[in-house]
Amino acid sequence: MCPVSRLVSTAWDSDMVQINLPDPPIAEGVVVFGASISDTEFQGAMPHGLFKTVVPDPRNLEGNATKYHTDLSEVAELRLRVNRLVTGAKKKNVLPYANYMIRMVKSGEGFTPQIVLWSQKRLRVEKDPGTGLAWLLIPHGMKFIALDGDTQTTARHLAEARESGLFEGQKVKIVIVHDIPEDVAQQIFADCNSRGTKVVTSMAIGFDNRDPATQLAKYVERHVPALHGRVNRQKRQLSARDIQDVVTMSALRASVVCFVEGISGIQHQTQAVEIDDSRLDVLQVASACWYSDVTTVLNGALTPEERETNFASAPAVWCALGALGHDVLERAIGKDFSGEWNEDKFKRASQEIALNFLAIIDWQRGVHWTKVGAKKSQSGAVTLGGPKEVGSLIYKALRDRALATGLNFNAA
Repeated sequence: MCPVSRLVSTAWDSDMVQINLPDPPIAEGVVVFGASISDTEFQGAMPHGLFKTVVPDPRNLEGNATKYHTDLSEVAELRLRVNRLVTGAKKKNVLPYANYMIRMVKSGEGFTPQIVLWSQKRLRVEKDPGTGLAWLLIPHGMKFIALDGDTQTTARHLAEARESGLFEGQKVKIVIVHDIPEDVAQQIFADCNSRGTKVVTSMAIGFDNRDPATQLAKYVERHVPALHGRVNRQKRQLSARDIQDVVTMSALRASVVCFVEGISGIQHQTQAVEIDDSRLDVLQVASACWYSDVTTVLNGALTPEERETNFASAPAVWCALGALGHDVLERAIGKDFSGEWNEDKFKRASQEIALNFLAIIDWQRGVHWTKVGAKKSQSGAVTLGGPKEVGSLIYKALRDRALATGLNFNAA
């Protein structure tokens, strides 16, 4: 076919840009438009309908499922040599990823990274030399393997099954590497999964503005004077150099999760948390009140000058504080929000518990903290473990006043 000249008006002036591309042979396959990065790499966007056709569900390429998809046996064999199975943590991530994409399409908010697809065969690519704009031809019946983005690929197929038709009209960002041998494909998989540094989950979710628990933690930060502008979003634990901050966002969010769910929230403090919209207003008022009372009775223990000598800003302590606040919430409104909300009643209970059960605590790093799992080294230094390790012990100690003296706390 003869090249076809296309004249495209630019957005920045009245000049015309000439693009020379031949008409694609649509009888031979399906065309994807994008940009030619190199002789073996093409970048573009693929309609969802095409994607689910040319990139098989990875779950159908492994285990017993292969018996029912014999037409994919060649692709399945090849995939086993260049990618890992959908098992373990990867498998657990598929459903949350699928749910995320469903919410993304429905709400119009969200982001998914590009998926790297591989073909051993050389594919036809035609490129305009002046702009780099190009098209790539996918022959009929061809299947790709995802070298990077295999979890997203699996989740897309699951999301399609759960919400059939929802993704029609949606585009999938893709990179296609072609005309490269298996060992090079293996190296791309290795590079994609080893060269980057994974962000700590607790930090990443602290930036997730769609997560209800993160939103509630940020509400607490804004409405509690002692925390306003003093919550660190970059670290998991504060050091002596953090002279402006009093707690980390990951610790505050984990505490808020325990405030919402009770001490059981400590087991999934870094996971997305669902909060019923009907409860949000009450939780905002109650959490701001509780954390204001907490920071008041800590009597300066949160200040950077005191941090090195006490455990008041420790993440495990903050989970316990959140869980104790949940007990106060249940006292005021009942379990599962079964009672009638009374703001004054909650405020009285919050002040009472904060004064009687927190103001008496000795937050200094002493041997009394060994009662809740703290470790004392040969040098005499006392260190405290993380939330999952000692958070429940600290919570029980606060309720029982085991770090001080007095009567047991009964929140029922």
